[in-house]
Amino acid sequence: MNKYVGKQAYRNSAVSTPRIEDAHGAITVCLDTLLHNLKILAEGPDQTSELYGKITSKCLTAIYILQTSLDFEKGGVISDNLFKLYEYVKYQVLATSKKEAANLEQAIEVVTEITTTLATSKKEAANLEQAIEVVTEITTTWRSIS
Repeated sequence: MNKYVGKQAYRNSAVSTPRIEDAHGAITVCLDTLLHNLKILAEGPDQTSELYGKITSKCLTAIYILQTSLDFEKGGVISDNLFKLYEYVKYQVLATSKKEAANLEQAIEVVTEITTTLATSKKEAANLEQAIEVVTEITTTWRSIS
């Protein structure tokens, strides 16, 4: 990767200030940031470049935020498994800095799957809330009729 392409990729990686409305939104932003930067890292920027340092730092920061946001009491096994997946991704990022064999493509797949699952669960939760509102409305209407 030449120096210009690397700098341009970094400039393009700047995320505009996202609008975060809830905890899921914050996690989504972290996952999106992580995924974006993993993809740049997978392109193999020169390890001595400023781009490499910034991208690696962004990946590790996002992983740290994701890991510290887990609620092990409420999340139980799901939190444990997510923590392990984030550890795997972190190991892959760190392996690149040690010039060890890293499977960044697998790390990208892991983060993509987590992102997709979170988006699906958020939609299902919204549908469930709508269903509860409809049932509540029907029940209230039915009680007022009877």
